[in-house]
Amino acid sequence: MNKITLITVFMTLLATVGCGEVQPPEDKPGKETLESNDTVDVADNGPCRPDLSPLPPSGEGMWPWDGLGDLDEDALKKRGLKVPLEDLWTPGKGGLAGAAVGLRGCSASFVSADGLMITNHHCAFAGIQRNSTPENNLLETGFLASDRSGELDGHGLRAFVFMKQTEITEQILRDMPKGGSDLERIEIIEAREKAAVKECEKKPNTRCRVSRNNDGLGFILLENLELKDVRLVALPPQSLGEFGGEVDNWQWPRHTMDFTFVRAYVDPDGKPAEYSKDNVPYRPEAHFKIGVGGVSPGDLVMVVGTPYRTARYRTLASVRRDLEWYYPTRVNLFTEWIGVMEKVCADFPESCLPTTGMVKSLNNALTNARGMVTGLERADVLEKKAKQEREWQKWVAAEPERAARWGTALDDLTGYMERGDEGRDRDFLIRYILWGNKLMGFARTITKWHSEQLKPDGEREPGFQDRDRDNTLDDLRQAQRSLDPEADRRILAMFLDRLGRLPQSERIATFETALRGDYGEASIKRFVDRLYRGSRLMDVSVREDLFGADMDRLKGSADPAIRLAREMAGELDAYDDRKKARKGAFSRLRPPYIESLVEMRGAAFYPDANASPRISFATVAGYSPRDGVWHTPLTTLSGLLAKVTDEKPFDAPDNVVKAIRDKQLPFADGRLGDVPVCFLSNADTTGGNSGSPALDANGHLVGLNFDRVYENISGDYGYNPRLSRNIMVEIRSVLWYLDAVLDADNILKELGVR
Repeated sequence: MNKITLITVFMTLLATVGCGEVQPPEDKPGKETLESNDTVDVADNGPCRPDLSPLPPSGEGMWPWDGLGDLDEDALKKRGLKVPLEDLWTPGKGGLAGAAVGLRGCSASFVSADGLMITNHHCAFAGIQRNSTPENNLLETGFLASDRSGELDGHGLRAFVFMKQTEITEQILRDMPKGGSDLERIEIIEAREKAAVKECEKKPNTRCRVSRNNDGLGFILLENLELKDVRLVALPPQSLGEFGGEVDNWQWPRHTMDFTFVRAYVDPDGKPAEYSKDNVPYRPEAHFKIGVGGVSPGDLVMVVGTPYRTARYRTLASVRRDLEWYYPTRVNLFTEWIGVMEKVCADFPESCLPTTGMVKSLNNALTNARGMVTGLERADVLEKKAKQEREWQKWVAAEPERAARWGTALDDLTGYMERGDEGRDRDFLIRYILWGNKLMGFARTITKWHSEQLKPDGEREPGFQDRDRDNTLDDLRQAQRSLDPEADRRILAMFLDRLGRLPQSERIATFETALRGDYGEASIKRFVDRLYRGSRLMDVSVREDLFGADMDRLKGSADPAIRLAREMAGELDAYDDRKKARKGAFSRLRPPYIESLVEMRGAAFYPDANASPRISFATVAGYSPRDGVWHTPLTTLSGLLAKVTDEKPFDAPDNVVKAIRDKQLPFADGRLGDVPVCFLSNADTTGGNSGSPALDANGHLVGLNFDRVYENISGDYGYNPRLSRNIMVEIRSVLWYLDAVLDADNILKELGVR
């Protein structure tokens, strides 16, 4: 089976009937959603503990918008849903969910008819940092445009408005040649995907991409409108938008006002265009009304956005690899990397501002990696995976037809995973060198771009086709505002040192030759000094010039970074081929195993997150992270004030502290006698859901997703009814800040709350 259609979903209402005993509701006995990982047994809420009984209705499931018509609407209505599912989204017609849009790595949503959007502060961080200078640092001061003429160029912020999706699995997989290599297989898949995208983008102002469900179980063509002029409108300082910093990151209770308002613009004809003073606000087809009543415990909420990636259907071998190698390796690298960045900031204070985004990303990834290890070990995932696979083997062997169809599926996948790790430490470092070291990244982008131009457009690598020219050039330009030469030098030196620790057979030959096999500190310093002294790629005008040059001129370039990238091209291309071959293998091996899991369990299926539009139905609810502790689902301004100190990361702005102490509390909750700041729900979320709107039962925006609790970091591998909680900004804290602190009547009026 090459295609799995979403079947009717039953949203399980878990109700405790005894010590750890849970049963499905009486009206649909035995019908459950697919437990994707078995990381949590249903009996995990026993023995009798009244703080865990009963559990709220399950929030499991990241459901594709086009599958909403298959959901059990009556069950959702019993949970409180008031807006019809067809009004949320209907294929071919659209709907309210269309007000939720994608950003690069995040989500956002329209909240006015004039293109005003709200997202997280950390989702707009690059645009904020790129607008900041030592003399006018928006990260320290925050920002409010008093009118639209004062809104600031987002410098690379882009929004993607979802328009349509089309199932193209048969188109991609039909007549797939047999017997070829995994690299050949994925190249055929990519060629067909590129052809589908090219045809799709013949429609005016359409940006398309193919989304793979579970590495090739299904292929979905997504059509979006790409809005290229996105401007900053209003935002708090980092001390509030990131209140608590890394101390509170992934933790509860939380008091972070992680929000930013931006606005999308188009040209006077209504078409997407780069930044221009002549552009006008974009008019979305739908926007969310603000739910000024916020949320209360037990309320139904919906989280709508573009979750990036989960691993719900991985095998024991795959999870073991991640737990024992991948995440510990990330912890080791990111710990050293952060230390390098902190040292350069201390030595050269002018380095702090341009590198703040990278440091923020590294700290977040470090905590995530540590949480993955802790969570996977705590849930005893390896043993539970082993048990699941033993049950699967018995089930397959019980029927000759199953054995013929799937008998080798697990062994084939496990065998590949156990064989496929040769050179993994080298490839891990290559991946992060090209992301973390800007000079090498610039040189690789420019040289790879020119080598790909020698091929017909349809045969070029994804990301290097004519359709990618403008975005690639824009990235080369915008990087200048986040660039610090001294930090870049030290990052490269760190990576060279780590490469030198690898077995000689795994080292990068080009560096091995350049350093003559000497990875000592003095040798690395001499090499790095020569490279940066001779290269001019740190100058944005030089990058633009070389990007637009012809191939002969590039070949003749004396720039040492360009020459180094050209010399490394073969090794870097081989690295790309290894990645592609791995994807080809998974596209061949993973779908059969997942098909068999779905049939074995006979339950509703949702594909792993893949940056396509999804929705999760959830409940506002607290949780118990450990014995004797209960976390309530709402925090307040009073709680924020109690955390305030004179030192980072709890140094809230003076005007915020004053407004709280003076009891200036517009939008306060009558029951709490205070303004809610953040809330918890049991929504199924992951990376990419940052900035996702949280909607109430009527479809009104009541919050913004921005984090998960530490106990739920490993939720990417499986939903846990007890511990799967996500953290959201409560909309009333946003309105309070606009009113009591900024006096931003212009924004409040546009939001319709004045």
